Amino acid sequence: MVAGKKKLKTVAAKKTVAKMAAPKSKPRPSLSLLKFPRPSMVAQLAGNGGEKLNPRLQATIDKSEIADLLHSFARGIDRIDENLLRSVLHPDATLDLGPGVFQGTGGDYVHWVLGVLQALRSSHHMITNIRVELEGDAALVESYFHGYMRIEKPIGREDVFMGGRNLDRFERRPAGSSGVWKIVHRKQIMDWVRTESASDIFYHQNPDALWSYRTKVDASYQMAQFPGTQSGGKLPSFLGRHYESKSVKF
Repeated sequence: MVAGKKKLKTVAAKKTVAKMAAPKSKPRPSLSLLKFPRPSMVAQLAGNGGEKLNPRLQATIDKSEIADLLHSFARGIDRIDENLLRSVLHPDATLDLGPGVFQGTGGDYVHWVLGVLQALRSSHHMITNIRVELEGDAALVESYFHGYMRIEKPIGREDVFMGGRNLDRFERRPAGSSGVWKIVHRKQIMDWVRTESASDIFYHQNPDALWSYRTKVDASYQMAQFPGTQSGGKLPSFLGRHYESKSVKF
């Protein structure tokens, strides 16, 4: 019995020495200290785990996306950009400009308006006063527009100025915040039009001014190559030139 007790004491002593000699392990961090990936901005702004944004914030995003589409439509007209025009229309979209002007599908409209634009020398459109009434995944939108067109006629050139409103029904498809807004129906209302003989005095007096193009030759399609620290582009060759106020003539 005595020998057995001594053996047990010896084993216990060895375990104690080993425990004292072993390095102390670091305490496991609590769950709150673990570094998880930060949620996206949308998830941070949204409630319920980022599944749904605050209604007022979602409305602001929806209205911004709709405004971008209205601007893209105007750009598609002025740059004669067929792909851009089609991108803002749902496949089943319809447009109504009046029975004697155009009424039909979105696809037929794009084909028609491209033919109209080819007959013009230039055009310029501005979109203003955008009013959006959101109804879930649909929106009723009224936007004002100012338009300018240069027309070539046998009797000479004419400038046409007009003002009107686009009355659009937008739909977001598929339904929900992940869907995409596009026009499903447009009715264009004219408010006023003025036609006058064209004058190109400024053009002839300033032939070196930068003028727009109605295709992808236009400088707006080349902006990614503009000089800048992130673009890798070279500095403009015109740096160092000096100009007097008389360089532009009116």
